Amino acid sequence: MGCYPFFPNNPYSTLKRAFGILPAIVLILLVLTVQGCGRVPDAPYPESLLRAKVLFTCFGSRPKYLDPVSSYSNDETPWTYSIYEPPLQYDYLKRPFTLEGRTVRELPTVRYLDAAGRDLPADAPVDRIATSVYTLRLIPGIRYQPHPAFARDAQGRYLYQDLRPAQIAWRHSIADFPLDEAHGVATATRELTAEDYVYEIKRLASPYVHTPSPIYGIMAPLIVGMKTFGDRLRAERTAAFAGTRPRDRDLPWRDLRTVPLPGARALDRYTLEIRIHGVYPQFRYWLAMTFFSPIPWEADRFYAQRGMADNGLTLNFWPVGTGPFMLVSQSANRYVMRRNPNFHGQRYPSAGMPGDAAKGLLIDAGKPLPFVDEVISSVEKEQEPALDKFLQGYYDVPYVERLSTGFVLEKELLDNTGRAALLRARGVQIIGHVGPSISYIGFNWLDPVVGGGDTPAQRERNRKLRQAISIAHDWEEYRTVFFDTIGASKTAMGPIPPGVFGYRGGAAGIDPVTHVWADGHAQRRSIAEARRLLAEAGYPDGRDAKTGKPLVLTYDTTGTTPAAQAGLDWEIKQFAKLGIQLEIRAEDYNRFQERVLKGEAQIFSWGWYADYPDPENFLFLLYGPQGKAKFQGENAANYENPEYDRLYQEMRVLPDGAARQAVIDRMVQIVQRDNPWMWGYFPAISAAYQPWVRNANPSIMVRDQIKYLDVDPAMRWERIRAWNRPHWWPLAAILAALSLAMIPLWRVWRAREQRDARTAIIWEVPRAGGSIPPATPQEESDGDAGERPS
Repeated sequence: MGCYPFFPNNPYSTLKRAFGILPAIVLILLVLTVQGCGRVPDAPYPESLLRAKVLFTCFGSRPKYLDPVSSYSNDETPWTYSIYEPPLQYDYLKRPFTLEGRTVRELPTVRYLDAAGRDLPADAPVDRIATSVYTLRLIPGIRYQPHPAFARDAQGRYLYQDLRPAQIAWRHSIADFPLDEAHGVATATRELTAEDYVYEIKRLASPYVHTPSPIYGIMAPLIVGMKTFGDRLRAERTAAFAGTRPRDRDLPWRDLRTVPLPGARALDRYTLEIRIHGVYPQFRYWLAMTFFSPIPWEADRFYAQRGMADNGLTLNFWPVGTGPFMLVSQSANRYVMRRNPNFHGQRYPSAGMPGDAAKGLLIDAGKPLPFVDEVISSVEKEQEPALDKFLQGYYDVPYVERLSTGFVLEKELLDNTGRAALLRARGVQIIGHVGPSISYIGFNWLDPVVGGGDTPAQRERNRKLRQAISIAHDWEEYRTVFFDTIGASKTAMGPIPPGVFGYRGGAAGIDPVTHVWADGHAQRRSIAEARRLLAEAGYPDGRDAKTGKPLVLTYDTTGTTPAAQAGLDWEIKQFAKLGIQLEIRAEDYNRFQERVLKGEAQIFSWGWYADYPDPENFLFLLYGPQGKAKFQGENAANYENPEYDRLYQEMRVLPDGAARQAVIDRMVQIVQRDNPWMWGYFPAISAAYQPWVRNANPSIMVRDQIKYLDVDPAMRWERIRAWNRPHWWPLAAILAALSLAMIPLWRVWRAREQRDARTAIIWEVPRAGGSIPPATPQEESDGDAGERPS
């Protein structure tokens, strides 16, 4: 028989000689298994991080825009509101939502001027006010995060502002630009000034930024001189590149400091003045949004260098700010923010609402922010694996920007599923309340079938088609089946949610197209009425009356996961009630945004979280000059109605009261009849947190929640170890099965070993003369290989 080579360092040989083959294999399997388990098996993070002041969360898709001039999507807010600092913010605890200073000493002062530039009293009639002047005074000493855009040597020369393409080609991260003294860097930061806010306001109108600002259509007619400023730069760019079409990423840097903007000025190093036309009370809310965050000219110039954008080195990937955190690493699977060492410091609120102390929301009153040193966000494209990791303790809060995750767990508790006992035993915090938001399905106004139409006949036909679909689409059923586990959401009858001025409830607020008021509540119109409208639109039983072909519509959505399939199947059934075929086009969120931005989506699902607590923030979503395809605004349906647009301009400057309510009522009636949206529902919000997370207070309005959250890493580590103890009985069962399976092999092996031993003994007995004669060829052929006859 053959033999195993023996080496002194071969553990198998050593164990085999000591114990035999079967015990040797068992011992090796046991050692390897124990070594692979560690203290916490399969932990996605090292113990050192799990035991540190680190917040762990996850995100569904990679953020598309982190440049404050472009970012307007909820999934980008965990980074933008943690890194950038607009002048104002909302108090974390007070309700109703209350503005306070973030980088300014106090709230801005406002004074009014008439057409001749003379001061007016605060109670001056609206029609006399030509200009509103906002003055903001910055807190001195605020400094930016360390960044290569600011890097200078001891002589004050910039180190990374004039790089050649070859010097940029190998750099793909901010970490590729060293900021230490060994590389000649004397300083890599500077103080925030009022000019930095002016620079960002100019960027809102600049054609030299990579992505146009979605709020330019709102701000251009509002901020004094902004439209003229933008037109000037566009004409300049057109003239400079006549006959060519350079890629945006190849545009040379344009120093916006050299172009004056009358509506935004730095009166001195720490004083910012913004002038707007007329009266616009909601403007103060915009000053709490990242669109009005400071951008230093150095960062704009740094990223404009040729080759930077090709390597993903732009503000959309690597923000520069003064906030509590800075982005230090990123990939398609993980983003890491770290505490900004230059953060000027803020403090946790010392007062809140009644009951906040009992909820533990004032334990950290007056303490400096932020509480955690690092924020690690990992990609989780599907919700179920994310919740599994959450229940293992590896996420402190799943999807920190999503405010619906708690509903999934609430449903588990209500249905008393197998996971319900786990949720109760582990003390998961599920916190929710009603918030100003809406989820809807939009019709693209540019589409020839479901859109606005070009002729009166086509407009009427398309309108009836939209109305028929809206009746058939049973949002009450959708809420019950897929979303609402606690009955807090409401079916929407228009764009304004409860809790915001202008909302109408009850009989006065129903959408007469889709509902009737009967027996004290709203009832959806019958499917027969929907079919009648469909026939009047020229599609009896879902077929074109002229051609007989079935009506096929396309629905764009981000529901790409298996978990979303049930909802998509339900959507198909809603259209099938009318005989309409619905084709689903599911894609990732970034691709979905691109299709909507280009006006390519026919029917699409969308939603909106309020930016500020005013009806304008919802009514502007249907304002014509905010059309997404034409103006890159937030009117995703590209809806246009001249009367609605005129009323919008009137509504936005009126104070809350009867006059404003009357204008809003008329606006809502117009869009109810035109039906650019299936109004959907007003969702409540509900978020989930681990028991070791403090200060959890989810809110649609407060987007910089991360800086207020604290974690107890000792408790986290203790719970993770307890919740993820290795189960040894499967290993014992496997080893037992292996042992039983190897018994026959062991017997064969043992028999051959004994036979070899007997042969060896025979060979060791010397013959007469003290030698063993060589075997003859015949003798060699008589025995097995390796054996000799006696």
